[in-house]
Amino acid sequence: MQQGDSQQDFERRFLECDDKFNTIFELTSVASKIINADLIILKVNDALVDMLGYEHREIEGTRILEYACPEFKRHWHELQDALWSREIPFFKLRACLYRKDGSLAWVNVTTILFKDQGETYGFTVLDDVTGVTELEKSEKRLNMALRYSRTAIWEYDLVQNSVYRSDGHDEIFGYEQQRENWTIEAYYAHIWPDDLPKFQQAIRLLALGKSVDQQMRLVTSDGSVKWIRMQGRPETDPSGKTIRLLGTLNDITREKLIERHKDDFISIASHELRTPITSLKALLQLLDRYKDGLSDRIRLLIQQANKSINKIIALVDDLLNAGRTYNEQFYAQEKHLQPVQACRRLFFAPGRGRLARIGVECPKNLEITADAERIERVLINLLNNAAKYAPRSKTICIDIEPASDLVTVSVTDQGKGIAAEKIPLLFNRYYQGDTGSGSYSGLGLFISAEIIRKHGGDIGVDSEVDQGSTFWFTLPRRQAENVPAASQAAG
Repeated sequence: MQQGDSQQDFERRFLECDDKFNTIFELTSVASKIINADLIILKVNDALVDMLGYEHREIEGTRILEYACPEFKRHWHELQDALWSREIPFFKLRACLYRKDGSLAWVNVTTILFKDQGETYGFTVLDDVTGVTELEKSEKRLNMALRYSRTAIWEYDLVQNSVYRSDGHDEIFGYEQQRENWTIEAYYAHIWPDDLPKFQQAIRLLALGKSVDQQMRLVTSDGSVKWIRMQGRPETDPSGKTIRLLGTLNDITREKLIERHKDDFISIASHELRTPITSLKALLQLLDRYKDGLSDRIRLLIQQANKSINKIIALVDDLLNAGRTYNEQFYAQEKHLQPVQACRRLFFAPGRGRLARIGVECPKNLEITADAERIERVLINLLNNAAKYAPRSKTICIDIEPASDLVTVSVTDQGKGIAAEKIPLLFNRYYQGDTGSGSYSGLGLFISAEIIRKHGGDIGVDSEVDQGSTFWFTLPRRQAENVPAASQAAG
């Protein structure tokens, strides 16, 4: 009697366990199936049905090989051999399966053997990693594109003082293998000493919420010198605090070499032009002295010829200045400068074109340290651009805003704005701008950018089509050495 009760109790507990297994099998959110030694699918749960897009009846009774990508079928045969021939208790593999709609599902497969009524079955769990696999493929394509374009991505965590780098980043600095750790100080060890302040200023600007685009030199691990272009922007937390800096590094050594060859040619050609242009200018001045006895038409032609020769002289001077800025043959002659007084002088500057009304917003007694002549030249370039590209703008505003360690100067117009794809090109040498009535060789913005960078500042533009443009630059508020302070008595 007791033996019968024990048998019944065993059967009852067995059925309860079987019910629990079926319930877990059906309700689990992980795709699961049961297969036999022939890889025939005997049972699937709802999660697997949802993943592949079939009905239960369409899958059960078929072989898993019917859904396997051709290059992965051998993996299932390896699973079959390991579990049922060599009786290994479990087996793992990564596989690719076709969904009903023809798309691919990437899965990590784990199969465990179990016995039921003398037969051996495989309980298989399929973890859908399609998203991860696609991300890995995308990252691989991105890294390949970055490597071939000599570009790397960097991400500086301000809290952890650690730098994430893409593949190829350390290669730019001369390392064959990716280094285990990289901090902001690791850059300091490689940046060319004369360019290190520029790099540090760029990091400070990023931390203040500004974007940067700088070119600088670095020394690689083997001692060679490269040119890089560093671009970056800040990323903030919900409170607006900058927590990390994101950007790219691009090896532009080859471009710089080509640029130098072009500059050498232009410099030689410009110098050779100076002599005949000077002679032509002298002849026109001589003609101008004797114009009183000439007809009105001849006097007008002489006047136009003088204007044209002055434009040619200005263009040659710009070409020479562009070469000098590249070769670092000028240095900022720093002294104390009052921006209000500089703006007043602009109204009478001989290089200033016809402008709309100019409004100036600036603290009256603000004083900075800069090369006054060159900073005024930058402002003249920006104002002339505003007049040229925004001829219908009624007011052009100059806004000078001081901060604790820098001053931001901006020139705003209400013109037609600049297309987003053209903005990165504006400060390039010889970029061809379009005024709507013709193109011109734009050296002014390039020279302005070089002057600002020599001062340790940054320059840029904010613009949208039909919304006007704001050209801005920053200057550090440092003190010049051995220079007496300028009087603040001038109003």
